[in-house]
Amino acid sequence: MNLKYLLGIIFVYICSSFFLLAEEKTADLNLGPSVTPSPRVEEWWFARHAEKIGLMSKGEYDLLMLGDSITHNFESVGKEVWKKYFEPRKSINLGFGGDRTNHLLWRIEHLPVLKKAPKGAVVLIGTNNICWGSDKPREAAEGVKVIAQKLNSIYPETEILVLGLLPRRRELSHPHRKQIIELNSYLPKILKEIPKVKFLEIGPHFLDEKGHLSKEMMPDTTHPSEKGHEVWAKAIESELVRMVGR
Repeated sequence: MNLKYLLGIIFVYICSSFFLLAEEKTADLNLGPSVTPSPRVEEWWFARHAEKIGLMSKGEYDLLMLGDSITHNFESVGKEVWKKYFEPRKSINLGFGGDRTNHLLWRIEHLPVLKKAPKGAVVLIGTNNICWGSDKPREAAEGVKVIAQKLNSIYPETEILVLGLLPRRRELSHPHRKQIIELNSYLPKILKEIPKVKFLEIGPHFLDEKGHLSKEMMPDTTHPSEKGHEVWAKAIESELVRMVGR
């Protein structure tokens, strides 16, 4: 499908969304940014979304990997790990660098629905809401919840694995570390009533015995290295088998 045509479709979606928001602004007054679907403005972002539209329009996938740059990086620093753990499971990478919960929610709503539902979906999102956005941990957690609900409504038979946010910054005393710990503490409770959703905390795999973030696994204190991606994949391997069946 022509890229310009796809970008045109996306533009129509945006305009439609804005008109709907205008018509229902009273109902939306109580919605925070974390749970309000919204696109970004960067050209690369729309081009990548158009690419994913094309792939999902004509392909079948057993596993959806949804998130921000940490998931996106399976296409770069973690590509060998992807080939080993995810490619054999017919996975699609729906990670977009810099995304927050509201951006991922918009993308989910503007992707074609697969004719054959995926067997599983892995969600890792929210760190940018609190570390680079203005959302409080509880607000960002609500965004994660709405994403899980949306996925369940589209694919009610799909198993959904929501991961706790990975730790950021070297020291436990850093505000980002504390915010992530707080956000993760809300997820088990607010997700438990959603069918087919399971929460898993894998953050401790990236810490040493003193709770410091491993330089080897996260050199920039935010994004996993190749080894960090391997640790991540191994930490969810049993869940991947449960969801996908292999």
